Amino acid sequence: MIQPVSGGAMAPPQFAATAHVAEDTTAQRAEAPGPAAVQIDDPLAKLVELLGVAPMQRLYAGKGGPGGGTAVKKADPLVGTELPGQKGVVIQRSFGDPKGYDTRNHALAWARAMGSDKAMVVQGNDKRWHAVETSQVGQSVASGKGDVLSAIQVGKVDPALYEDLRKKATAKNDPEKWKDFASYALGVPRDEIHIVTGDTEPSRTMVNINLTRDFNAEGKTAGFDPAKPPWVQLGPAAFDRPANACATLAHEEVHADHHRMTKPLYEQYWHYKDGHPKSNESFRQWAMNEANKVAKTEKADPMKVFQAFRRADVVAGMQDGTFGATELEAHVEAAKLAFATGDLVQARTDLNKVRTLPVMPSQQTKEVSIAVLKKLKDGLSGDALKVFNDVAKAAPTNNVLRDGTLQSR
Repeated sequence: MIQPVSGGAMAPPQFAATAHVAEDTTAQRAEAPGPAAVQIDDPLAKLVELLGVAPMQRLYAGKGGPGGGTAVKKADPLVGTELPGQKGVVIQRSFGDPKGYDTRNHALAWARAMGSDKAMVVQGNDKRWHAVETSQVGQSVASGKGDVLSAIQVGKVDPALYEDLRKKATAKNDPEKWKDFASYALGVPRDEIHIVTGDTEPSRTMVNINLTRDFNAEGKTAGFDPAKPPWVQLGPAAFDRPANACATLAHEEVHADHHRMTKPLYEQYWHYKDGHPKSNESFRQWAMNEANKVAKTEKADPMKVFQAFRRADVVAGMQDGTFGATELEAHVEAAKLAFATGDLVQARTDLNKVRTLPVMPSQQTKEVSIAVLKKLKDGLSGDALKVFNDVAKAAPTNNVLRDGTLQSR
């Protein structure tokens, strides 16, 4: 049985490996070696450079904003680009990852959460989806040429309309009203919202809203199945406030990204097994051995080593059900988005989910999230910074938030 990745506020369970018919699952797992063999002068700085993690894009600015701080422009390559056929409509800044996202829905979660009439999602010629803000309200473009291939007008959520739609949807859990509400909350087209009720199977091509009685999580993503794409499901609990709805979708999209990252490596693993029929290596052992090869050949580039072990940690966990790596990165992503909205109640909630994670991944994987969290903290001030510091101070010793670079002085 394929186990779902835990989502929302639920702690990630530790499942036994999902056995392939030809796989020997009795082999002991290989632990990721520490970075001691590689000299790393400033791993956080180099990780930031490698990952393109820029200061948090935030729309609350100065003393008048809810969090205190200033908006920071990001190094998105599309900044300064004019939208196709829309003279004067220029991309001014980006939200979330300046390198964009694999999926449109991940970018939509960021754009919809930012509270801007000029928020849009564009697909660049890099085929990645970028959440951006333009110089003036733009229009959707189905197909373009040049740097922008398509554009989607997203806009902002009106709190009164959000609450009205929420009440109508939750009053009797009417599927059609839930489609209206979820589409408005997330910015996802209504015909791409699938409602799960009774024996209805989740869609693997749409955003699922699960209304069944036993679905009490904010969100879930399908466990790894090499033969199928993952489904993403959100529950009613994710829609208590606008920032939570978008943060939950972003969280689940990280899990889906990791599923897609795992599939080609899992195929390589079985190709290796076909050529080595006597091998007892589990997928985790094979992935870690592949990372060890990178460590031996890339000693001059410690960040490649970090990334190799991080990737091995993530994909092995997706396949064998030890979700520490994917849960950490998904919760960090949700916290980033929540802080960016200026909703400090949601920001505290999502950062607390990072703080209370029961399992931490390997140190190499933790360093990636530490780098992201450091950039998040560096972009905060006022009440937002106080929220971050309060949560980090209460984190247990082995948690990423207890790293020395994240503790208040």
